[in-house]
Amino acid sequence: MRLTVPAADSRVLARFLSEHSLPGQRSMTAIDRLRRQRLANRPLVPGRAVRLTTPAERLRVKLTREATDEIARRGGETVILGEKDRVNAALAIAERDKESGTILLRAEGWRHYSRAFGFRYIKLAYVYGTDDAGPWAVRVPGTLNTLDEALAWMEPADVTKARAKGRRIWRQGDIYAIETTASHDGKGAEDLPDAHEWRAQTRFLVHQPEDGRRHRPVKLVKPVRFVRQRVLEMGRSGARAYGD
Repeated sequence: MRLTVPAADSRVLARFLSEHSLPGQRSMTAIDRLRRQRLANRPLVPGRAVRLTTPAERLRVKLTREATDEIARRGGETVILGEKDRVNAALAIAERDKESGTILLRAEGWRHYSRAFGFRYIKLAYVYGTDDAGPWAVRVPGTLNTLDEALAWMEPADVTKARAKGRRIWRQGDIYAIETTASHDGKGAEDLPDAHEWRAQTRFLVHQPEDGRRHRPVKLVKPVRFVRQRVLEMGRSGARAYGD
């Protein structure tokens, strides 16, 4: 005799498994917990309906959508496509720092290139967050599995060395100002992007991009030199690009 397992209601399912001595017997509470864990680890695939039952699940979906929208706006991949554009994997939250709101998103799966080149296993990773200028997102190597690893990889080597020596560091988006000696004050200002300007007379670093997303001016009373952040270029390239 073939049994029909009542999978929808966790209470009924728990009683059914127990009464028929079936493998995987669990209490209603254990079944609900397992379902929440599976949902939390499930990538958010565009166009796929997801049933949300807890505030944590709704928050996860909200943050994932906000992050993937920003990544896509910047030209990044948010899904890994297989043959005939089937979604094999989509970005999902791997780790989140609740205090700063910074998020690591990852996806891995088989990407289909063509009949000639076939499939290749791909790993994607991005760091997303918000600051005084609004949302930002950068691409990092897919081999990075933790948020700490990603943040450490994003930080320029000169900044890491200066931090280890106890020097003060200020930041405005992808621009770092490192405390230095008077003879090196302003070094690197000539390489700042057009949106950032070092006003030596007033000691202000200002940000005035065309899209209007401006960081607050930073007052730098100490002698400083400037370093830009470099991350992976958005898209499928393995080249480096300047960060956010």
